[in-house]
Amino acid sequence: MDSSFFSGKIILLTGATGDLGSTLARSLSSLGADLVLSSRSAEKLETLIDTLPQKRKAIALPADLSQQSEAEKLADRAIEQAGHIDILINNAGLGYFALMEEADEEKIRYLFEVNTFSPLALINRLTPHMAKRGGGRIINIVSSAGRVPIPTVGVYGGSKSALAVMTNTMRLELEPKNIDVLNIYPGTINDSFERNAMRENDRLGLCPTADCGDAEEMTVAEIIAAAAGEPGEIWLEKTGKWMALAAIAWPSIVDNRLKHLRNKAVTASDAEKPKELRRWRLLQVESSLACNLKCIMCPWVDERKNMQQRGHMSQATWEAILPHLPEVRSIDFTGGGEPLLQKNLLEWIGQAKASGCEAGFLTNGLLLSEEVSRRVLDAGINWIGFSVDGADKETYDFIRRGSDFDVICKNIKYLTDNRVDTLPMTMINFVIMQSNYHQLEKIIQLAHDLGVDQVNFKQCDVIRGEHGKEFGLFDSEETKKVKQLKKALDKANRLARKLEVKTTSFSFVPEEQSVCDQDPRDSLFIRFDGSVSPCINLAIGGPSTFLGKDIIFPHVAYGKIPDEDILALWESEQCNFYRRTFSQRVKAYDAALAKADFGHDIIKLKEAFRDAIKAMPEAPDGCKTCHYLYDI
Repeated sequence: MDSSFFSGKIILLTGATGDLGSTLARSLSSLGADLVLSSRSAEKLETLIDTLPQKRKAIALPADLSQQSEAEKLADRAIEQAGHIDILINNAGLGYFALMEEADEEKIRYLFEVNTFSPLALINRLTPHMAKRGGGRIINIVSSAGRVPIPTVGVYGGSKSALAVMTNTMRLELEPKNIDVLNIYPGTINDSFERNAMRENDRLGLCPTADCGDAEEMTVAEIIAAAAGEPGEIWLEKTGKWMALAAIAWPSIVDNRLKHLRNKAVTASDAEKPKELRRWRLLQVESSLACNLKCIMCPWVDERKNMQQRGHMSQATWEAILPHLPEVRSIDFTGGGEPLLQKNLLEWIGQAKASGCEAGFLTNGLLLSEEVSRRVLDAGINWIGFSVDGADKETYDFIRRGSDFDVICKNIKYLTDNRVDTLPMTMINFVIMQSNYHQLEKIIQLAHDLGVDQVNFKQCDVIRGEHGKEFGLFDSEETKKVKQLKKALDKANRLARKLEVKTTSFSFVPEEQSVCDQDPRDSLFIRFDGSVSPCINLAIGGPSTFLGKDIIFPHVAYGKIPDEDILALWESEQCNFYRRTFSQRVKAYDAALAKADFGHDIIKLKEAFRDAIKAMPEAPDGCKTCHYLYDI
């Protein structure tokens, strides 16, 4: 950096008294710049000026940029007192952590006033004066949150995205007037920004304490070097850059990358939110392995033999879980069977809710009579899923043998008609197979007609022995058939958007993830007999198939409750192995992408993803031959 670039320049710096702003002010002052410093607090401005290397060359101009027209007044006062402004640094900014559904409209407008409208007003007020003097420079401190869908940061990201897009346009428009526009993306900074952010329901945000990100001094040095360089967009953090590019080219990769962050950011129920993060994001509790149906693709047929009476979790096993519920964020009472066969299910759900957990289960729906539906609703369940693999009676009854399509539809409609507001959230799980893939749009229409919120398109991905074998429609590469399936799924998703039905789906070709959705770093699967495992797949081993090849799937169990304590099993050597391995995989994957030099080249970014996969330690046995880890 040419240190003389800022010498003698008159710089208007907003947000000067924050951690980043004050460090910027001191650094610019040491480089010989004349500073016009703005912040809401006059007292803090005067204190800051006393710490500057050249405090006589600094002017304090208090301004509340959350107020309309205040930015214009600040620009006029800056010109009046300093004579002119060579460089404007739009550093003032405010954070806001909230789910989009809970964001307060008044706070949204307040945030946009500070983060978007005021910077734009300053630019528009100052650029005519800069143009008369032959040029100038506009520097905006923006954020990768404006390009990446980071959970709980949507409003903040939106405000920064709006500023970045409009000022990128200004860069082209102002270039003939010799006015440079730079948007600098600093990445996460170890300062007080996140602690001072607004938030809803005690949302933790990304870094609620000053223990993450680069030190502000290091970041400021990089900002100043970038600010003296060429106009354009400057990314100081490669992770943010690759995610921003991937969010456009491969949004599913970014979504998968952010799911763990979402799960950490979105804490338990809004009614009883813990003050600190709970130990476990998820306990999957197999309340029953028994089932009242004989579905053609069910992988647990052999496990279930002769278990109609003894395939249920005992009260003693549940009571071993009960004391740990305050450490659990969410409980899924689903396993390999039908939860409604568990006579204690609704009582257990009530106990989970009383401990502040979210709770839900997946059912085939046949036992969900009007009376049972009323009890489910009274239990305050957060979500309920229905396994519906056919959109008409003939297809459904062929797949879900022993059930009745008309009864299922009646039961679902009764529940959705009688729920309060939007609770419980309702979903349909639709396993795509040869016998039903032609009904993707039809199941969306059925979900809409039944009042269901979401359709989850799933693969027949769990196979044991011959059960479930050859029902999956995924392949090792993108074949003509896979392309047809993707096209059909795209059409169904378009219809879903039109009918306002949410959807989720998986890939038809393998795409290795650093960690699967089950994510054993913060979850456990507890079988009906008390065995504790990383997930349902590893809980039940045996002959299986992986991408067409016959394999033996391992059986993994940390131990068994109530004979052993869950917390002791969580700290066991085997459990720590799974947690540690996947933590290392995530870290290696992210580190490889952070080091990659891909610029804005999509092909190079794709190569960077392949290199990141190679950089990861090998997944544990079972996981490396599990369709879940490959997003299929």
